[in-house]
Amino acid sequence: MKKRLIVVGGHGSGEIAMSVFQEVNSLTNEWIIEGFLNDIVDPGNCLGKYKVIGPTDAILDYVNKGYHIHYTLHFNAKNKEQRVDKFKSLNIPLEANATVVHPRAHIDPSTEIGFGTMICANASTSFGPKIGNFVHVYTNGFVGHDSTVGDYATVAAHSVIGGRIDIDTGAHIGLNSCIREDLRIGKFAIVGMGAVVTKPVEDYAIVAGNPAKVIGSVK
Repeated sequence: MKKRLIVVGGHGSGEIAMSVFQEVNSLTNEWIIEGFLNDIVDPGNCLGKYKVIGPTDAILDYVNKGYHIHYTLHFNAKNKEQRVDKFKSLNIPLEANATVVHPRAHIDPSTEIGFGTMICANASTSFGPKIGNFVHVYTNGFVGHDSTVGDYATVAAHSVIGGRIDIDTGAHIGLNSCIREDLRIGKFAIVGMGAVVTKPVEDYAIVAGNPAKVIGSVK
């Protein structure tokens, strides 16, 4: 039986997620894609091919009707912890959150992938990583062997995560960044675009540069 899907969000991560679901659906035909929930574009108007069917506060109404959702509003690094807390407060069952892996992603069979997670085209994993719930791994992102990517984390395009890395809850790994093996990236930390990380990053720290240094705090 086909499953009904709504993407929560829109411009940026929401549109990317929708495009990945479309690619998967062209091969599997497993989804009835209904459209977006979005607070910026008025209902009835389109984001790309699909219409906005309501505001984001209608999420629970649709979940209670049996829809699956893919939630993207927390992937903006700004105020991310507050966005995550708001989503958690909805208490949506994990199984109602749709996971999607692009058919051109290169995912080792040993990889564990959680609920509500998206993996984009040409992203890849080595042996044995664990990718949590509500994670986005964007195009050409790489997750090394035996690494863990915590819930709500973001791995931006062309980022490289070495082996045995622990990416904690909500961390944001920026575009083209590189993290050497055996490090921890703290919860809700931000690794800036192009950073080369050679030392552990504390919770809520913002690091940038080569080698990466602390330049601020999310708090």
